[in-house]
Amino acid sequence: MADSDERVLEVKGLVTNFYTYEGTVLALDGVDLFLRRGDTMGVVGETGCGKSVTARSILRLVEPPGRIEEGEILFRQIDPESGEIETVDLLKLSAEEILKTRGGKIAIVFQDPATYPNPVFRIGDQIAEVVLLHQDLSSDVIEMKIEELQDKLTQDVPAEKRSQIEEKIDYYSLMLQEPPPPDDKDAKKAALRRATQMLEMVRMPAPATIATQYPHELSGGMRQRALIAMALACNPAILICDEATTALDVTVQAQVLNLLNQLKKEIGTSIMIITHDMGVVAETCNWVNVMYAGTTVESCATEELFATPLHPYTAGLLTAVPKLHETKDRLPQILGTVPNLITPPTGCRFHPRCEYATSICKTEKPKLEELRPGHWVACFNPLE
Repeated sequence: MADSDERVLEVKGLVTNFYTYEGTVLALDGVDLFLRRGDTMGVVGETGCGKSVTARSILRLVEPPGRIEEGEILFRQIDPESGEIETVDLLKLSAEEILKTRGGKIAIVFQDPATYPNPVFRIGDQIAEVVLLHQDLSSDVIEMKIEELQDKLTQDVPAEKRSQIEEKIDYYSLMLQEPPPPDDKDAKKAALRRATQMLEMVRMPAPATIATQYPHELSGGMRQRALIAMALACNPAILICDEATTALDVTVQAQVLNLLNQLKKEIGTSIMIITHDMGVVAETCNWVNVMYAGTTVESCATEELFATPLHPYTAGLLTAVPKLHETKDRLPQILGTVPNLITPPTGCRFHPRCEYATSICKTEKPKLEELRPGHWVACFNPLE
């Protein structure tokens, strides 16, 4: 794989099960993937292949009857003081430590913008809550007071009062070097100011007005922008978008995807986009991780995946996408159905649907191996 220092996130051998009355659902069976610093990576596959469970496992949001059983989730961050890269296993963090990481360093935007904003709180208050939980607002409070004083200087004030205001600005400017902890009232005011700035960053029209409104007063696209603003409020190193554009119409979907790419350049966040839409992957991602039935089957650069897929499942997915320049009576399809993960197939989980399967595919699980430089495939009979 790539140099480990380039990888801001690396998942190794992740196993997550759900213990139900019908039996144990083997949702993730040794998932491997990595996200490089500054990349936009797509995680694709059919419904039920484990994409969302992977995202929830990374943030340790799997709830009972689910449980993460094995694996490592390595998060690499740059220490602001030493400049060196620190590696932590998210699965070994305490409950308090993962709370600081979740939302602050790794954020997620969920699928349905109509469900996740709290309907009884204003948009600005919800974003401000995230900021208050994860950010030190000491400097923000001082900067806010300086701006308020500078606004007063633009007004027609007597010379004596102007001199007093300038003295206060100098005083607060000195305080910026070692700002004291703010009181609760000032901190909340600064957090609301940051919330408005974030709404402006995600190209929300009239951000100051939107901050005072409730979720039901916004359209689906505006709610999704508000959720993205909330996720990015603390400048996370990683942003996970779990089917973040599925519930939106095509025009708004394109706007949101363009926004994510613009924001990635502005704040340097690495993005993981979970989707079943290969068009979204082609437009926004420079790396792709293909999943099937709780396993990683292929991982490589987007251009290479579309040009030369090596796994039969990936080739099937790409063949099934309708093409504007072709006229066909029936679209090609992958025969069979996604397996029941309570009793998954032995060996390679794709072998019952694979026309290239041999006897070894039925008994042994293939390992994810680098068959070409920068191209990993888990298959005994890759499409050379």
